[in-house]
Amino acid sequence: MTAARLHPLLQAVFRWGVLLTLCVAPTQWSIEPRPKTHLSPADLALAATAGVWFLDLLVCRDWRRLLRLPPWPHLALVAWAAVSALTAADRGAAVKELVQLVEYFLVGSMLFEAYLREGAVRVRQSLAVLGCATAVVLALALAHYFGPDASPLSVRGTFGNRNVLGGFLALALPLCFAGALGARGAAVKAACAALFTAGLTVTLSGAAYIAVAGAVVCLAALRGPRFFVPAVAALVAWQAFVLPRLPRENDLAHFQSVALYDGAGNVERRYPDWQAAYSMALTHPWLGVGPGSYQKHIGQYYDNVPRQTGPSEPDIQNLYAVLAASCGLPALCAFLALLGVAVRDAARAGLASADRARGALALGTAGALGAFAVAAVWHPLLVRGIGLPLVFLLALARCLGQPEKDDGL
Repeated sequence: MTAARLHPLLQAVFRWGVLLTLCVAPTQWSIEPRPKTHLSPADLALAATAGVWFLDLLVCRDWRRLLRLPPWPHLALVAWAAVSALTAADRGAAVKELVQLVEYFLVGSMLFEAYLREGAVRVRQSLAVLGCATAVVLALALAHYFGPDASPLSVRGTFGNRNVLGGFLALALPLCFAGALGARGAAVKAACAALFTAGLTVTLSGAAYIAVAGAVVCLAALRGPRFFVPAVAALVAWQAFVLPRLPRENDLAHFQSVALYDGAGNVERRYPDWQAAYSMALTHPWLGVGPGSYQKHIGQYYDNVPRQTGPSEPDIQNLYAVLAASCGLPALCAFLALLGVAVRDAARAGLASADRARGALALGTAGALGAFAVAAVWHPLLVRGIGLPLVFLLALARCLGQPEKDDGL
């Protein structure tokens, strides 16, 4: 088969591969080919898609694609994590974490951007697929919410617990809100509004709820008082009249999930952990203790801080403290720059756009990344199921930040 015939076939497979990756990304389900090795469906789909993309590059001899690297914060984060891995006591865990960072911030970033730059049709297709995946997550979370298990952790959707589900919803719900405000077509607006309402109902993580509510207020404020006043009134009414009457008393669950003290007056487990992580980062400011070595070292830094013993709720660490303690303060700065640049590009694009739908999408992307940044204060959200959707939104922010074309987005 000649290159002229093979190229269109490889391009079609590449596009379907990207959509398949987005479709199966929002889940923490994985297979274990050997001990301590986890492969999610998205990992496998992304690897296959990357192989097709590279094969197409060889067929077409379009070496310029290799020069379209992700932005410098992505490269800085991965490079510094690689240097930090040299200091890790557990080299196997360090390599595993480094491979995940490369998968997310280099491979995933390049593939998503290559797909999104093909035009508005690709953007709409990818958002539709991600919206359908979000609907599946929320349908399962609603089944858990109204199910017999009384534990808040059981409301998890396709994730491991309420905290990781909340992290995903921090990315998804601001986009749904933006779609309800500015999408073209009444059906799309209604679907976005339904997803947003369902998401607020099943969110039992106080951090995620605070992050989403803050993003909604900011997005409505940017649209002017005509949107801001009804949005704030609706949020206050939801908080005052709806949440306390839901079966799981969501307002109480939100408060308890971020409270400093439990009902017995003891300090909750997360806050001594944060202090220990801060101490670890100060002790190893340049390279940290190595990727994947956080849990092995954290016990040395608790000092005399009073804390509870016994089982702990999962995923209650501060992402920024974990990143600084694991890979050093330079890696933390690179990650903050990564988020900050993307939020800036998306916000600028949204405010400058003359097209209402494109502007709403850009502002929703900025709001989603901002909500993720807030929720990550209470939860370590660079995990399976959230990493690739995050990278997709980072790529979307870059593409929307480019000069507008009359492409009907």
